[in-house]
Amino acid sequence: MITTISLSGAQVTQLVELLTVVAAAADTSDEDLYQLHYSRSQVGQLMPGVEVLVLAGVLADMTDRPGPDPATRNACRWWSTELARVLSVASAAISQQPPSSTDHGPQALGLAA
Repeated sequence: MITTISLSGAQVTQLVELLTVVAAAADTSDEDLYQLHYSRSQVGQLMPGVEVLVLAGVLADMTDRPGPDPATRNACRWWSTELARVLSVASAAISQQPPSSTDHGPQALGLAA
């Protein structure tokens, strides 16, 4: 099962505003600009866990750069931590669910003896 994350409307608004500010920072790399632009278009949708993890990493990297002001760096740090926490909670919830009847484990595939 794939972990996906959905954010509230208020969270989406706050995160889109932050991503816009971070993308405008002078020392933002082309790779980060691409990821920030892509993430900005995705945060309002159901995001796969891997995209949430990448976004959390990009925001964490921004806290070490001199370009953003202290408030923006603090917001990046907070959102990086929050996204990692939300992803962790979602992953833990999925791992505690019993397998579904459509599980395609070894017996379903005819691989078990």
